[in-house]
Amino acid sequence: MLLISCSKSCIQIFDTETMNTNVIENNYVFENDTVKINYSFWASKGVMSFSIYNKLNDPLYIDWKNSSFIVNDKRLNYWVDEEQSSETSYYGAYFYNGALLKSGFSVTKGTTLTSSSTVKPERIALIPPKSFLTRSQFYLLPVEYYKLNKNCNKSIEPRNDNPNKNTTIFFETFSNSNSPLRFRNYIAISFKEYSQDFRFIDNAFYLASIKEMDLRHFQGKKVGRDEKGKFIYEEPYKKMTSYFIRIKNIDSYDYRDWSKIVNSKH
Repeated sequence: MLLISCSKSCIQIFDTETMNTNVIENNYVFENDTVKINYSFWASKGVMSFSIYNKLNDPLYIDWKNSSFIVNDKRLNYWVDEEQSSETSYYGAYFYNGALLKSGFSVTKGTTLTSSSTVKPERIALIPPKSFLTRSQFYLLPVEYYKLNKNCNKSIEPRNDNPNKNTTIFFETFSNSNSPLRFRNYIAISFKEYSQDFRFIDNAFYLASIKEMDLRHFQGKKVGRDEKGKFIYEEPYKKMTSYFIRIKNIDSYDYRDWSKIVNSKH
């Protein structure tokens, strides 16, 4: 029996690790004597979303021209000296043209994202004393799915939505040295608006594991309904240090011989 024969849909979950930040309540947090930065990646395809809190009694300035999102050693600028449309090839598939993701919040699977057709961010951002700014600009992995190795690991677990039935989880794990995705947030901070005397913060992360599973296992048990009457699920795998991709048509993603997978009846 095919693993996903009933739902025709599965989920890939991407777990990350950090090189130089702390993990506090499922969030990556970097803190020094000047700022506190909170990261939140949980969204479809992952989003580099972060908030910067100014701990000082004086204003701070972020120079976006000298700041970058760096993915697998490729630099993507937070600011360039021209208007950027959502189709501009400079940003490519990495450009996230959606709603602002605040730290601790996330884009749910059913959310429709809207924004203006052009983006012209300010080059220098002021952070007043004891306040913060939030930015969400780039996808972490702008693909439709990640093709797991045919010989990847697998485990059989009770399904989260129905523990009386089992489900198979496929997974791969990586170290920083062999990870297919390494990314950094490189931020230039100064104490005067047009100063070239910067303090740089360079927070580094990498993709540590990929899990692929039945959508029902990912969602878990129903815990209620939202204001539109749609079901709310417990989502036991949800963490702000992770992100997900939903594969809606498993038939077009048949890179393994699913018929050889022995699984209990759905």
